Amino acid sequence: MFYLEMRRHFPPVLNCSLREFLMPVIGPALATIGTEPKYDVAISFLAKDEATAKHLYDHLSEVLNVFYFPHNQEDLVGTNGLQSMREPFFDSRVVVVLFRDPWGKTPWTGVEETAIGERCLKQGWSGLVFVNLDQTSATPSWVPNTHVRFGMEAYGMAGLIGVIKARVQEHGGKLVPADAASEMRRVQQERAFLADRENMMSDRRWIEGTVHASIRSALEEVVRLAEIANAEHGFEISAGAQDKTCVLRSGFVSLGIGFQQPIFNRVSDYERDECYLRASEFSGSVLLPGERGWIMHHPRELKRHKLRVDVSETRSLVWREANKTIIPAEKLGDHLFRIFLDLLSRANRGKVERPPL
Repeated sequence: MFYLEMRRHFPPVLNCSLREFLMPVIGPALATIGTEPKYDVAISFLAKDEATAKHLYDHLSEVLNVFYFPHNQEDLVGTNGLQSMREPFFDSRVVVVLFRDPWGKTPWTGVEETAIGERCLKQGWSGLVFVNLDQTSATPSWVPNTHVRFGMEAYGMAGLIGVIKARVQEHGGKLVPADAASEMRRVQQERAFLADRENMMSDRRWIEGTVHASIRSALEEVVRLAEIANAEHGFEISAGAQDKTCVLRSGFVSLGIGFQQPIFNRVSDYERDECYLRASEFSGSVLLPGERGWIMHHPRELKRHKLRVDVSETRSLVWREANKTIIPAEKLGDHLFRIFLDLLSRANRGKVERPPL
């Protein structure tokens, strides 16, 4: 595709600002939007956040006209790539930025950041919804500390969808219910997705190459985070992982993690057989994988978290908890370690009963 061809011509290191580098190509800023913009919403995001953007697009497009690049590639064919990537962010009522590092630092999000900044300077900030997807990435200095920012971890997808719809209405947009034609497209897409999902969940190569690899990578990350906690924050956490099992232990509490897969070529529940990644909270000491020792008391399981394998509509692996929380594969290790930190915090506050002596 044209954008892949353009990507190959970007130098690996720029000695000037992205704006200075692109100005000979993209030219001056586009004119401000007219009374009837082409789009109600334009979404900018990193490739690794495509699943989040797709989820947002699916819900918003039921009642709004949304620019979402993977879906709208046909709108850009035969046009100047850089200018075409800028236009939707000028020709929309509301711009949504799904932000985390390195958004704005990659070639294409850099083009979009320049366009969005110019738009805000010309049209004001009320048409921007800047979504912080995590709490660690530093927000760009040009984004003001006002109502235009939205904390995804605090309010979730449902809250974000409501904010965007309200902002579109403030800018003259209307929520138009789906008609029969759009519902036919939705049902057809849903059928194709469900068929692909079922095939993936019973594909041994995908299970071993993606699901099992995700678990091992996540458990390595859990151990790494424990080492950081000990070295940089004074924790005393014992951690060990082996294949698809892991144990975290500190004081009198432990977290045991293991993958339960009753059917070797299936990672979804089947009849009475449950398949899930178990994260069990214990009052009491649990031996690390391969550790030799003697436990004076039998650990008491306090709570069992069940994280099930699932597939996003972009056909990427995600993990889903019983409360419907969706965890991207690359965030699984972080999620598991935060479960342990919550257990440890409760123990520190006297909210966990100690095991009997």
